Amino acid sequence: MRRRRRLAAEFCARAWVCLALLLMAASANAAADGLDERLAACAACHGTHGEGVSGAEYVPHLAGKPAGYLLEQLKNFRDGRRVNAQMTWLVQFMDDAYMEEIAAFYAAQPPRTRAADTGASDLTAAMRATAEQRVTHGDAARNVPACSACHGSELSGLEPGIPALVGLPAEYLIAQLGNWRNGIRHATAPDCMGEIARSLAPEDIRAISVWLSQQSHADAQPPAPAGAFVLPRACGNLPHAEPAR
Repeated sequence: MRRRRRLAAEFCARAWVCLALLLMAASANAAADGLDERLAACAACHGTHGEGVSGAEYVPHLAGKPAGYLLEQLKNFRDGRRVNAQMTWLVQFMDDAYMEEIAAFYAAQPPRTRAADTGASDLTAAMRATAEQRVTHGDAARNVPACSACHGSELSGLEPGIPALVGLPAEYLIAQLGNWRNGIRHATAPDCMGEIARSLAPEDIRAISVWLSQQSHADAQPPAPAGAFVLPRACGNLPHAEPAR
């Protein structure tokens, strides 16, 4: 009887040792399989930490953008509101929880706020004047608000759902405004960017995009905190100013 008890005790002790070793191994594997390693496909186009890749004219940086905005874009690619074959293929089977993890990872990175490209040869004095007018004052005749009214005076975005405009390649900006204008890209209703893109004069789109691609901050400029300012019009589910009565 005593021998059986001793053998049983030894068996239990060995079992606990084996279980502890298995848990340690699993923990080590989980640490080795960090999110940054699982995002290697993203890094190929967006950079290891979402800082962007040199020469990628049609690919945005992700670093430091609001997590809410990044999450919404991943859902848009998965659910068909944004069209990009490569992005759709990557996210088509992702659930919301995994997308939230990805969005949080990139949002926690130092914001990319240096200029994407100079575009100096493309930006004439007339284009510069037009761009600065539209960015800071909008176009009242077309009911277009200033870019800074939604993206902030520093154009660094607003938590939780407005992205920075600084540091983006000109061709990417042109392509996205064109996609909104042509109904290829959509957002949660009311789709304010779709309305704005359709109201912009076509010649203004290039001027604004090239000018924005030149803008830069010396230090990484984070998005403005939620509530720092109120959007001038309804945009998705974000807080906005009530219309005048």
